[in-house]
Amino acid sequence: MSSADPLDRPATVDRVRLALAAMDISANARHQVLALASRTPTTQEWRRFLASALLVFGAGLVLSGVISFFAFNWAALGLFGKLWLIAAAMTACALGALARPDTLLARVLLFAASVLVGAMLAVYGQGYQTGADPWGLFAVWALLVLPWALAACFTPLWLLVVSLVDVAHALYVIQVLDGPRWDSATVLGIVGVHVLAVMAWEAQFLRRVPWLADRWAPRVLIGTALLLLLGPSLALLAWPTWRSGLGPLSLMVLTFLVTTTAAYYRLVRPDAFMLTMAAGSVMALVTTLIGRLLLVTLRLDLLGLLLMTGLVVLEVALAVSWLRRQVRDDER
Repeated sequence: MSSADPLDRPATVDRVRLALAAMDISANARHQVLALASRTPTTQEWRRFLASALLVFGAGLVLSGVISFFAFNWAALGLFGKLWLIAAAMTACALGALARPDTLLARVLLFAASVLVGAMLAVYGQGYQTGADPWGLFAVWALLVLPWALAACFTPLWLLVVSLVDVAHALYVIQVLDGPRWDSATVLGIVGVHVLAVMAWEAQFLRRVPWLADRWAPRVLIGTALLLLLGPSLALLAWPTWRSGLGPLSLMVLTFLVTTTAAYYRLVRPDAFMLTMAAGSVMALVTTLIGRLLLVTLRLDLLGLLLMTGLVVLEVALAVSWLRRQVRDDER
């Protein structure tokens, strides 16, 4: 449950106004407090933001250039030359991160070194023909960079590890298991990885000093999980004759995930974005179900389209009203 102590709630301009209204202070002091609470970034702050954004963007371009360089010159470079170049670049990035470990530059360098670990494993596997399955490369890659992810406290690096686990799981199911329900195992396995990752993130975020504080990370993971489940669920509702175990399983898991997401991010840690994704998933399911009823079962054609338009407008109005009410309740 969320804390009842007002001092534990996030500070907003509206809450500052309410606090000032209850205090006996001068109008000049009130204006100064509101000016500080709602001020715009300074020129220096904008420069720091742009420098950080360009640093991350530039690092991504450099990594893309490294991968493209090896792809273009693959035949010209010998095995030793490939391994030596990648190892040198990876070592330089890791040593550069140690120079100033608490800066954004160090975290970006460690992320670059983590990506180069994958390039090193790929070149080694191609050169010596180890015979290992591709899923093993991604699994070992995730294990090798996991200590760096724990040490860096860098959200993109943590998401990289989760993505590597996703790819390793998908390749393992497709290439090794290769059973009759490989599609269900792949989708539900990735959803399970994301749910476990979000649970771990929420557990550390509730600590007194969180290890990771970027709230967009669990949003990305939950959003991806909902999209993976929505596809088969909507297909099942649109074509009930679709014979696949993935549809019913996805619909059941989606119902559970939407319910738990809405409950947790309403009662424990309020998050309007998470509630919006949950509401959007419900709207998609309801719209698809009623659309099939009107357009396919009852064959209302034009009247069905008009009714569907009204349904969408009503759903959006109800969702917006519900979300606004939740936000107002959280700000009290």
